Amino acid sequence: MPLQTWVARFVVDHGQVTEEGGLLRAFLRRRLDEGDVDLYILAEPKGGKAQDLGSQAVENIGRLFLDDRFSLTGGLLRALHSTHQTLLDWNRRSVPGDQVSSGITAALVSGTTVFLCQAGPGLAFVKRAGSLDQLQVEPAALVPIGEPEFEPDLRRFELQPGELILVASESLLSIVDLELLENLFSRGTDAALPELYLLTRDLPSFQLFVVTCRETNLPAPEPFPSDGETPQLEPESPPSPAYPKPPAPGNTPPPTPEDRTLTSPPDRAAETSGDPTLPLDISRTVVRLRGEQSLGHARYPRSTGPSRALSFGLFHPPLLVILGILALILILGVLTVPDLIRESRGERVNDLLQQAQIQLNAAIVETDTARQRQYLDEASSLAAEALRIEPENQIAAGLRAQATSRLETMNAVFDLGPLTTIITLSGQITGEVSIERFTIAGDTAYLLDSKGGRVIAISLASQSPIAILYQQGETYGEIPAQTPIFIAWDGGEDDGRLLILDSERKLFASRPGSPPEPVPLRRTNTWTSVAAMTTFDGNLYVLDPLGNQVHRYFPASSGFDSEPGPALPGQPDLEDAVGLAVNGDIFILRRDGQILHFQAGVDLGFSLAGIDRPLKGPAGISVVPASAEVYITDAGNKRIVVATLDGVFRRQLVSTDFTDLRAIAVDSSGTQLYVIAGDAILTTAIVR
Repeated sequence: MPLQTWVARFVVDHGQVTEEGGLLRAFLRRRLDEGDVDLYILAEPKGGKAQDLGSQAVENIGRLFLDDRFSLTGGLLRALHSTHQTLLDWNRRSVPGDQVSSGITAALVSGTTVFLCQAGPGLAFVKRAGSLDQLQVEPAALVPIGEPEFEPDLRRFELQPGELILVASESLLSIVDLELLENLFSRGTDAALPELYLLTRDLPSFQLFVVTCRETNLPAPEPFPSDGETPQLEPESPPSPAYPKPPAPGNTPPPTPEDRTLTSPPDRAAETSGDPTLPLDISRTVVRLRGEQSLGHARYPRSTGPSRALSFGLFHPPLLVILGILALILILGVLTVPDLIRESRGERVNDLLQQAQIQLNAAIVETDTARQRQYLDEASSLAAEALRIEPENQIAAGLRAQATSRLETMNAVFDLGPLTTIITLSGQITGEVSIERFTIAGDTAYLLDSKGGRVIAISLASQSPIAILYQQGETYGEIPAQTPIFIAWDGGEDDGRLLILDSERKLFASRPGSPPEPVPLRRTNTWTSVAAMTTFDGNLYVLDPLGNQVHRYFPASSGFDSEPGPALPGQPDLEDAVGLAVNGDIFILRRDGQILHFQAGVDLGFSLAGIDRPLKGPAGISVVPASAEVYITDAGNKRIVVATLDGVFRRQLVSTDFTDLRAIAVDSSGTQLYVIAGDAILTTAIVR
């Protein structure tokens, strides 16, 4: 027996019941090269503009799906990911109060096959073998669109007679439990939907749709007559004896008490009792919702079997009247719709310009640079949208220019242009070179070459190598040297020394003109890990991310032969730390771009407030005492970020030479910048 799928749905909007609304929509895809496919989407948005942006998200998903020319599920997933990216971009440039995310539950219905896609908040149930069960998704699919790491869950169902899929707003479970819901649907969808409406009509917003499968006994269509044959029409069936024709006008007898009994129409009586002659039970309130046949689109009921053909006479008088009315409506529409469109566009543009001006005014008076940037980004986006609708609108162009100009000022991008090359190491030193660490003392640059397992000294004045100061495998003071992992300059430019830490945590010191010599370093076995080393005021600092600590060594008569102490109180979260700088205060750079600033053990915060985009792949951090600034090597964004000591973004330095930015150093005067890019040392004057 052929099978049919039926789709019923309703929306409650502050007590009003409708077939669909902004957060529940149906999209019908009809093409010659595929069967009929219907997409039903239910949204659960959250945020300051949830209703508006949630409705736009539903509309966008449906439109993209209808326009897609490829597979059904592929088209749906592409539509979801595209809408997710649009919403994600909106959230990134919006103030927190306007940000929106949305759970999406979508059902693709094709015959008795249903593809159900879930992402974020939403309820879905499946009824099989008489049992109604809530569908659960993987943890990754709990992320709604508009939030990072979005990954929807997609599954396929082949419905059998009596089975159904129910999708509803999450608020349903605040009204009913699973046991009551199962009991309602055990009596059939026709009975369950009115009951659910009565239970949910007081909610401010509620959406629900259900896909059911039933057997049908529709007769097969008559075979189309072959050429030359004339189809035989059956005579009209006589009226049913259960419903006699009414008496002729004027012969109607007065009603009797028995005649006053309220009886339901034949179709409703058949639905309720199966007997068309029984009266309707009105002992309790009955809400007459459109049944499954009408709650779905007119294309439903859908059937996997054949369907009847629709036929009519072209010159049937009522049809001619209808066609005439439609033609009149069309003519009036052609004359009036353009004006309405222009009026609607004008209202939209005026609204966008008003909102853009509000955001721009808020940015002008805002003192917090982070919020100021958010206001300017929003003003620019609103003005751009107004220009898209009206490209010649001068007010929109002016607002966008103002917002863009202020943003450019805030971005503080200083293009250094091509830098001066001091030396390219691959042309001066044998073997492979990979510079990982870099420091400047006087007119000498010290470079740690991890590939060659050595430390190289280079004269900045003569632009040529001075010497290999340290080489893995050599012996210094009867101590075999292992791979160098960190270097740091200790002391003044003229009387200081270069400290070298190797992979076995042995410390060596090299003074100008002298070979390295071992330096005592106590209790290195207490370090859980090593990510950076630096000095300040004679003290040695070692960053231990896995130990969540910075170990501090005070100078002793012979090196650092003293007990290390924690430089930070408690157990700060340093697990992903990659860089360390000390000027009395302690600055720690994390792999995710976050910077921690400790003063006397207290975390003061370091927000980089006002920066245009976050750090990406940070490689190092240093403090420049001469200018009281912090320099961060942002290798992922190919730039150097400069901030105040209290974490306020000041400017960013860029150059076409920063394609392989490794490390930076600043001379003691704070006027000359040195950069390691690839295997070359570059320099330029510092711009402020």
